[in-house]
Parts: sequence; C-alpha cells; structure tokens
Amino acid sequence: MAEFHNPQNEPGSEKRMMLVFLIAFGALALMRYLVPSPPAAPPPKQPAQQQQSAPSSSPASSSPSSSVNPKQPSAVPVKKADREAETVVENQLYRIVFSSRGALVKSWVLKKYNDDQGKPLDLVNATTAPVVGYPLSFFAYDHELEQKLNQALYVPSAVGAQEAPAVLSFEFAEGDISVRKTFSFDLASYVVDIETEVTDKGRAVTAYPAWPGGLGDQTAPAAYAASRIDWEQNGNVERNAPQSGWLLTGKKWVIGGQTYGGPFEWVAAVDQYFTAAFMPNDPGHTAVVTLNHPVDIGANTNTGSKSDAPKTEAAVLGVAVGGVNGSTHERLFVGPKSVDVLEKTQAQPGGPDLRQVVDFGFFKWIARPLFAWLEWTHDHWINNWGWTIAFATLVISLALLPLRISSIKSSLKMQKIQPQVKAITEKYKRYSITDPRRADMQKEMSELYRREGVNPVGGCFPLLLQMPFLFAFYSMLGNATELRQAHWMWVHDLSAPDPWHILPLGIIVTMFLTQKSTPQAGMDPMQQKMLSFMTPLMLGFISWNLAAGVGIYWAISNFIGYGQQFFMNRTQFGQQVRKSVDRRATRKK
Repeated sequence: MAEFHNPQNEPGSEKRMMLVFLIAFGALALMRYLVPSPPAAPPPKQPAQQQQSAPSSSPASSSPSSSVNPKQPSAVPVKKADREAETVVENQLYRIVFSSRGALVKSWVLKKYNDDQGKPLDLVNATTAPVVGYPLSFFAYDHELEQKLNQALYVPSAVGAQEAPAVLSFEFAEGDISVRKTFSFDLASYVVDIETEVTDKGRAVTAYPAWPGGLGDQTAPAAYAASRIDWEQNGNVERNAPQSGWLLTGKKWVIGGQTYGGPFEWVAAVDQYFTAAFMPNDPGHTAVVTLNHPVDIGANTNTGSKSDAPKTEAAVLGVAVGGVNGSTHERLFVGPKSVDVLEKTQAQPGGPDLRQVVDFGFFKWIARPLFAWLEWTHDHWINNWGWTIAFATLVISLALLPLRISSIKSSLKMQKIQPQVKAITEKYKRYSITDPRRADMQKEMSELYRREGVNPVGGCFPLLLQMPFLFAFYSMLGNATELRQAHWMWVHDLSAPDPWHILPLGIIVTMFLTQKSTPQAGMDPMQQKMLSFMTPLMLGFISWNLAAGVGIYWAISNFIGYGQQFFMNRTQFGQQVRKSVDRRATRKK
C-alpha cells in the first residue's frame, strides 16, 4: 500500500515554519514604528449628553453592552420592595399568609382541622421550615442563586387581606435576574395554581417551586418516620420513605438532592393524614428533586421551644417540582388525605385523580371498599367513628364465623386423636429421618387423619384466609384521616393511643383467655403455659401505643373470638375432647 505523503512530516519542515513566523513578526513590529497612527476622533457631544442622563431614567442604559450594541440584551430594570410585607388569602377551606421576602408561604392554615392544642392546624412546620425552607420557596442547583431568590424582597400585586377567588403575583428584578411568581386561588378548593419563571440575561434559569420542610402536624419523631415522597408515573405509584428500613415494605429510600425525570402525573410530600401534592400541567417535561434534611426537632415540637428539650434528630422530607424548560406551571393540593376529597381532585384534565396518595397497603383491593362501607355507615347510620368501628368489627366477625368454627373444630379433632398420633411417632422414633421406614409412618398418619376426618392444616388454613381481610382493616384504620381527633367514650382521638390503655389491657386479657381455652395439639404442657402468657404480653406490647381506632377493632375482635371458643368448648364434641384431655392428664399424674 502506498504511503500517504504529508509535507508537514518532511525533515526540517518545523524549522522552516519557525523561520517564516519570525520574519513575519519582525515585519509587523517594524511597520508599527515606521507608519504613524492617525489621531483618534473626539466623541460627539450629543451621545455623551445621553449617556450622562441615562442613569436617572434607567440603570440598563448605562451598561457597556448597551452602548456598544443597542440590539444586545441589557440589564433588566430594578424591581424590588423597600420592606417586607404580608398578603393573606382566604377561602372556605384555608388561610394562607405570603411574605414578600422570598414570595413564599409563612402559614397555611386548614380551617376544618385542629392541631394537638385545639388550634386551627397550620401545615407549615414551625420547627423545620426556618431551618430547611418555607413552602413555595425556590430550589436551585446554584446555591447562591437559591439564597438570592428566597431572600429577595419581591413586589406583590396586593398586600393585606384578600378573599378568593383571587390572583396574587410577586415580581423581583435586579441586575440580570428577573423573577415572577403568580398564584391563583379558588373559592372552595384545596388547590392553588402556580406559575413561576426565573431568567438571567433573558434566558430561563432552572428554579423549581418546593415544599421542603415537612408538614405541620408532625409533632413527634414517629410522625416524621411516617412521612414519604410519593408520585405517579404512567399509572404506577412509587412510594419513597425516609430510611432504608422501609425497603422491606416495598418502599424506596429517599436520598436528598436526587433529580428524577418525568412524566409525573402528581408528586406529593405526605405524612399519615395530610399531603402537599404538586400536579404539573405538562407531566412529560417535569423534573422532581427529592429533599431529605436531618433536623433537630427536640423532644416535643408542639411547643416550638427546644431550649430544655433533649436533641432528637429526624429526617425531614420535602420535594421540589418544576418544568425542565425553565418556567413552571402547575397546581398544588395542600390538604387532608381524605378519599372523598382526593377523588374529586384531578391531576390533569381527563387524567388520574389523587386517590392513590392514600396508601391502603398490599390489600388495597379489600381495604378501599371496606373503608367506603365504613364511611357510609358513619354518614348514614352511626354518627360516631368509634361505634362505627365496633359495629363493623361485629359484622366482620360474624362473616368470618364459619371459618373460625372450622378452625376450632380442626383444633379439637387434632386434640382428640393426639394419643394415636403420639403412639405412631413413638413407634418410628428409633429410625432416622433418612430411613425408608419413615415413609410407613407418614402412611399411618395419613390413614389416621382420613379415618377420623381430620385435616392437619385445617386449624391454620381458615386463619390464613382471614389474614388479607384483617391486614386490610388494619391498614385502612391506620390511614383514615376521619379518625384523627375523633371522639369515642374515654378516647379523645382515635388516631392516637388510648390515654388510659384500657384497650391494650383488654387485648391482653382476651388473648390470654383465648389461649387458655384453645386446645394445643401435641404441645408440652409447660410450653403451652409459657405460650399462654408470652403471646398475650407480646401482643399487648405491640398494641400499647397503637391508634385507639385499631385498638377498638382488635379488642372487640379478640373478645368475640374468645366467646366463639368458649361456646365451642361447651358443645357436645368440645366436652368429649375436654374429658379425653383430662383423662390423659390424670393418667400421667
């Protein structure tokens, strides 16, 4: 193959090239001294007068770029307020206080809900917001820009009290930065329309509206641990929790500062009972930034004072949502996780609603209709949530009665044939597990079960069939906003633990009685005694700080279960089994 010839690769070519550059440079230097330069012409007077008067009319006209090229974008006119002012917007459901410093929200009160002190609930967390940021502040990847946007004094379109429906805008401009925020409010809706735009020298800058500081009803570490960041993409809901331990429940761990691309139908910062859900107008061109800040919340955030409280750190979750093209147009739902309200709130016209914000758990296909029935019973028949739960528990227990009776019968039958089972196991115990004669033991066992009509898993299988239903009921009661601060007898809040712990004690007593009256086939008497004490104590420990609404269900369900066991033991078949057990116990003595 012929070699390609490159003149630059010839020997001595670099030296010749260097010589040419030196000659050319010397010629240019010689011409600078031999050829005189023409005198500079003085600038005309009229443009000079215009340049002197420009600063008084507009700061932009004094910039060098505008004097050199009039078509090049100049600095924007300054637009900022002299002092901080507040604007209050109210409708039938909320009262929002905006501050012109940062054009952000200092207070978002829900009129129909109270906090633990009996005052109207403010969903702006007074402990975390001053540390990590207030609602509708900006998130920006440039930290200096973010601080400037959230500390600037904006010019509001209105100050003082405003009644919805209304439109409120904030503007700020200084140097090359120009910012505009516009909020629209409806008369009877939890939804606020948001439009934001940030430009630098006329070009759009990435800055997303955020809800960074959790929610105002979070008053204890457990409440922060129950927070999440949820979103819906293409019909699939993803739930993200504050710590990796939630991975066992199918939820992902929130890492602060992570950016995710759309499409997003909605993105929500949620806790047990309330949510702030962003609904972008253009889901396909939306980005989400997850926020996770460790904050010292003290021992009790109700008081707002942490001076005497021990330090308690909690993970505070937040989210920023905005358009990837620089400007953002979206709606924000701030309110209760009430199924009725969420079902009426569409993320986009013709799109999904917000009902998926409520996490009914793995068995939601049972929990959702169960909650609808419970709600209908409360609204149309029993106007008290505690008694509604008690009634529902009674109906559910009666519906599951055949399964429970089947389970009890199987346990009694297994107890009756226990002597024959023990005789067979004694017969073959000298053989190892791998011995082929072990197969004969299984055949004899199967023949015994067939002859006596016993299903060895009959005692467990009916209970397993009940588990999805029971888990669904538990999940439903744990997420029902309607139970929050609902009264029942001595309980003043069904979403909080029983203040007198009567329900947990009832669970312990009824579980102990049920364990004592339930036949335990093949169990050593000493083991049975230990189990009859340890199981109730363990379940009592679990239920001690459980929500009272769940406690009502659990205690009543246990009481009904014990009653069913009590009456089954006094049937003719139950008495036969009991006499047989007593005779065996007497022979052992």
